[in-house]
Amino acid sequence: MPAITDVKSKFSPAVTALLPLFYIGWSDSVLSPSEIKMIHRRINSMSFLTKQEQAYLIKWTDPRNPPGVEIFKEWVNAIQKHASHISPNEKHSISDLCHSMVTTMLNGDDISNIQPRLKQAINEIEEALGLDNQASLKILLDRLGAPVLPTKEKSSFDVGLMEKTLDGRFRHTKVRMRRLLEDPFFSYREMRTKEKYRAQVLEWIKALASQGLGSYAFPSRYGGGEKSGDHIAVFEMLAHHDLSLTVKFGVQFGLFGGAIYELGSESHHAHYLESLGKAELLGCFAMTESGHGSNVKGLETTATYNKSDDTIVVHTPHEGAGKEYIGNAMHSSVSVVFAQLIVKGIKHGVHAVVVPLRDAQGDLLPGIRVEDNGYKMGLNGVDNGKIWYDQVKVPRTNLLNRYGGINETGEYYSPIANPNKRFFVMLGALVAGRICVGLAGVNVSKNALAIAIRYALKRRQFEGRNESEEMLVMDYPTHQRRLIPLMARTYAYHASLSRLAVDFVESGEEERRKIETQAAGLKAIATWHCTRTVQECREACGGKGFLSENRIPDLKADSDIFTTFEGDNTVLLQLVAKGLLTEFKQAFHDGGFWAVARYLRSRIANTFAEYNPYYARLTNVSHILDRNFHRHALRYREKKLLISVAGRMQSYLQKRLHPHDAFLKCQQHMVDLGKAYVERLAFKDFLAMIDDAPDTLQPVLNKVAQLYALTCIEEDKGWFLETGYLEGNKTKAIRRVINKLCQELRYESRGLVDSWGISDIILGAEIIQ
Repeated sequence: MPAITDVKSKFSPAVTALLPLFYIGWSDSVLSPSEIKMIHRRINSMSFLTKQEQAYLIKWTDPRNPPGVEIFKEWVNAIQKHASHISPNEKHSISDLCHSMVTTMLNGDDISNIQPRLKQAINEIEEALGLDNQASLKILLDRLGAPVLPTKEKSSFDVGLMEKTLDGRFRHTKVRMRRLLEDPFFSYREMRTKEKYRAQVLEWIKALASQGLGSYAFPSRYGGGEKSGDHIAVFEMLAHHDLSLTVKFGVQFGLFGGAIYELGSESHHAHYLESLGKAELLGCFAMTESGHGSNVKGLETTATYNKSDDTIVVHTPHEGAGKEYIGNAMHSSVSVVFAQLIVKGIKHGVHAVVVPLRDAQGDLLPGIRVEDNGYKMGLNGVDNGKIWYDQVKVPRTNLLNRYGGINETGEYYSPIANPNKRFFVMLGALVAGRICVGLAGVNVSKNALAIAIRYALKRRQFEGRNESEEMLVMDYPTHQRRLIPLMARTYAYHASLSRLAVDFVESGEEERRKIETQAAGLKAIATWHCTRTVQECREACGGKGFLSENRIPDLKADSDIFTTFEGDNTVLLQLVAKGLLTEFKQAFHDGGFWAVARYLRSRIANTFAEYNPYYARLTNVSHILDRNFHRHALRYREKKLLISVAGRMQSYLQKRLHPHDAFLKCQQHMVDLGKAYVERLAFKDFLAMIDDAPDTLQPVLNKVAQLYALTCIEEDKGWFLETGYLEGNKTKAIRRVINKLCQELRYESRGLVDSWGISDIILGAEIIQ
């Protein structure tokens, strides 16, 4: 046996050096069959071990006979003895600890004889168990009560470089917005009366307009910057600040301004864009009615052309058809009204008409009635109101006529003959609103997580191993499980919506339908995620999360509406599913026989994966962490849901069921399909972002992506188990790997939230000061 130099142990140096791997492998849960097989192979190949030592190590890989408490104590004592003799600077991963331990125990000749072979074995076992990183070492030393390197919260990556990478194409504008919002002019104020709050928000709006930010998306000849992507970035960054300001900015420059720009012609641009971009002309977007919110096609307000005086008469036919929840209603001089256009007794569907509301003195014009919506759950800095129009006449030229107008002879015309297509093209021109709301939801999630995680990294509660000091809340596995998977989802949705914003800016008419589908789905999933995240962060901060001074109450109250404005999320996911079904049907129509052949091949391939016992049971860590497994699982779920819902719809229609009734029977199925599509899309976009990121950032981002994908699978494990894609032992293994990823990312969490670039001033929470 090799001689031990200074520290006595009941184990040989080679056995002692392997104990950290055995300890961390078993303390997380159980070893999978493939992991056990690999460990046996490596142990049996270690010729420098005695037969007794090999038997000892193999004995403790039997899942039917896991090591007991006494054995664990022996291992802990041995590791502690030798780890305490090593400089913290030598500890970079578990394998580094193992190598350093054996070096302190061996003489020079023995080191050269044993260490190269031992090092190779240790590295292979460490990699197979997914422990080849510094975070695993920190977890081990923390459990042992040994000094953890580093003691200061320090990331393994460059936070500044990560921030730059996440900011992406519009970084210049995002940096500008951070500096602007840190100005004392934009400091948070306690404003509990809506009148005072609204006045402050209006003052902020005018200040932003004076910076040129209101007209970023408009043509330069009207004072704009011709930078629609930067306009989206401004809205996105405002969501780190006061959400009433964010929403009012979106209404004035995005909805009202966007309707004029996207739906109007050159004459409308010349008349309105410059003054509205400077916030000299305030306007509103009057679409939603008391009786019709998501169903825009069913709006009841009418816009009837009167040839005798060449005017359009806008009218609210009854009280329930009044425009409701209209942002900017109490401050606006002008409204863009969405109404059923009637020309010569023929309805041409929903069109937009510019209708003045107030005169130069701010008094309501004849035929206009406006009421304040009053206090709301949140966003009380936004002046929402109800509007009714009583036979209000406006010139024919007030019709926004890019997609449909009335000529001088009183005839209706449109470049799009099909009224249904015209309706969807018109609404598609306003798709930027859904992208903006989705990005705002992501940024609210970032705010809440930054506050909760930073607080958890300083808040201590209950005595741990060290009786003189209480444990950090962030060191509790339950706390990690609450917050870190939500952080991973936030990263994924950020990547996907950022990509979509760029695609939107660069897209032509032919790509718009695909972008509309993705915008609807990502808006829905990102804002539901926002609501869930803010609530979890509120609870994670305890009573402190309930105090207004820590901003979470305002984030919760102000963002809750995101799930229903710019489209109810449940309805939006059904729109996503309809889009996917349309593409599916079109693929068969265009592809003919070969499309059917491809479909059958994919069914066979997926059936093999579904019922392949080896794949369904495969539980080794390297497989579970493999992005190819994640891709296949998420793609398989989406495709199977798409094929099955299409089959159900076809079956119902063949049975002569009315299409509406067939749709109702498949409604929940379609929502599940929409969600599956968006989660797969977000993962695809996240991986693309990672592959384009600097090499030094990819290791930590890959861990975040692994956690995102595995939590998507885990949260829908009932479906995966029902379909036979996974078996129970594999879902258990996934749970164990998620726990391990959360533990590892705990040590990166401060850097990951700091990479969002939200300063203490903008966060505005006392508990992180």
